[in-house]
Amino acid sequence: MLIKTITEDHEINAYYNLLTKAITEEAQFFRVTPTDIEGEVFPSQDTFESFTLGAFSENGELLGTVGFKRDSFIKLKHRGLVFRMYVSEKAKGLGLGRKLLQALIERAKQGEGLRQIYLTLIATNQRAKNLYLSEGFELFSLEKEAIKMAENEYVDEASMVKYLFATKTPSL
Repeated sequence: MLIKTITEDHEINAYYNLLTKAITEEAQFFRVTPTDIEGEVFPSQDTFESFTLGAFSENGELLGTVGFKRDSFIKLKHRGLVFRMYVSEKAKGLGLGRKLLQALIERAKQGEGLRQIYLTLIATNQRAKNLYLSEGFELFSLEKEAIKMAENEYVDEASMVKYLFATKTPSL
């Protein structure tokens, strides 16, 4: 298994093929639809500020992805977003999601001044939530009916954060 930054055109094509398959076959775990990503510009570069990792099999098949984008506003540059984490059905249960997430965290930490990474997920996605909790993420909000899945069908969205360095516990 090889985890590397997706940069080549054929890797970007494989990324969109995998993502389209994921959001079509497992729509209950995504906030986007295939229509939403049609014609989209690849959502990251190859920098500490923005990157997408891919997990490739020995024969070069893309089995999983995860993206990172640092906030660009001056007062928010200490934060970065984890997005579009997905592992293909055939690779689930092999620890690939954990390896991708750990690789993302290690690379993101190299960006100067980054203190936290955050993500959102469909609140009922317990498998993903368990992975994030086991890697040190904390739940910090739950937005009720945040995503409209179908007519009269809404789901909640959870937000999680991982502090990269010891931080003072906020008082409410």
